Amino acid sequence: MESPRLESARKTRFARRVARLRTRFAGEGTGGVLRNMATLALGAGAARALGVAAIPVLTRLYSPEDYGALAAFTALVLMLTPLTTLCYGMAIPLPKRDEMAANLLALTLLVTLAGTLLIALALWAVGPWFLTLISMEPMIPWWGLLPVALLGASLFETLSFWATRARVFRALARAQVIQTVLGVGAQILLGLAGIKPAGLLIGHTLQRGGGSTTLLAPFRGRLRELWPAVTWARMGMLAARHRGYPLYRLPSQFLLAASAQGPLILTSALYAAGETGQLGLALMALAVPMSLFGHTMGRAFYGEIASIGPRRPEQVRALTHAVLKRLALVAAPAAGVLMLFGPELFSLVFGAEWEMAGRLASLLSIYLLFQFLATPVSYILYVFEGQKLLLGLNIQRAVLVAGAFGAAHVLAMPLEDTILLYSVLISAHYAASILITLRKIPSGAPDL
Repeated sequence: MESPRLESARKTRFARRVARLRTRFAGEGTGGVLRNMATLALGAGAARALGVAAIPVLTRLYSPEDYGALAAFTALVLMLTPLTTLCYGMAIPLPKRDEMAANLLALTLLVTLAGTLLIALALWAVGPWFLTLISMEPMIPWWGLLPVALLGASLFETLSFWATRARVFRALARAQVIQTVLGVGAQILLGLAGIKPAGLLIGHTLQRGGGSTTLLAPFRGRLRELWPAVTWARMGMLAARHRGYPLYRLPSQFLLAASAQGPLILTSALYAAGETGQLGLALMALAVPMSLFGHTMGRAFYGEIASIGPRRPEQVRALTHAVLKRLALVAAPAAGVLMLFGPELFSLVFGAEWEMAGRLASLLSIYLLFQFLATPVSYILYVFEGQKLLLGLNIQRAVLVAGAFGAAHVLAMPLEDTILLYSVLISAHYAASILITLRKIPSGAPDL
């Protein structure tokens, strides 16, 4: 049994640690985390500002039907990207030693090349049939762009996880700007040349992989130093150690992407191409605040909690609460503006023919607040081995999406009613996911 003196000393050390945590996350220390988030937000903001500035030009160069093809193309890229990496890249920030992380990086790159080749062969065999099935016949001549976009997206995503590990957030921010410049520039030039809808697809392909060289530059030398430590044996050992990612995280990530992009794919199958284009622009508008604050802050948040580790849950909890409060302050006004003024804003900025996209954006803004909060919170499950729980949550979301559009098909609902039903169901899903995920943080230490 512990002596009174030892017990007193232990309590004193614990009290001091709690005091340091309060200082770190309530004041000066939180500032460092938030500065990282602000750096990413600034880069994403500059990238999105360029993208948003170009949309009024693009919507006058391309028709809603052209945007329908882009929406389906984008959805397919996002859905298939996890299959090329088997989600091993997500584990890169976790190892304590750079040598192990370098082996994970090499493993992910090898898997990416093999996965892209297999998907390219599958698209060559059944691509035209599949695109006809989802009413995207205009994409058939351009199916070959899909593997190229997948490879570019997978490489950039993998490098971004190393950048997250190394906390080179400025390089990640610059790379996001370069991606947008390449993609939007190509879309405008090809649109002016009358290459439609291929101009949108080619531009998106360039945007997916663009910026990888810039992202690689800050740690190229370090990776060269680590290269001798990369061996087949270590890669095999890490593949086995992190097998939870392909076993649980891969289907979870695929379901997440499928449920996120499902509305576009299912709208393409159930409604006209023009309506798919309207929905695609509405979702693009929602992606602006999500990319600016939700995803970028979520990535910085993941880098911080990965460095804290699962053995210090009280620190993770304190940081989570601080981040949620700040995101709520950002998300509520953005959702309110879209809800109240969506149709008017879209007509003014993009042209009168996009007024329907504004109505759809107004309906989708219902779940914007919950999506803002749920995005960073989901990274908690990476740190506390919550792959099975995440898989269950994503199965739930996929069922809700399928149920909403299944009901729409059976009841012959108009698109706006379908989107309203979808928005309400997904809002409830996000709210439940936040509460369930927060409970995954162990309660072995006091809540700060």
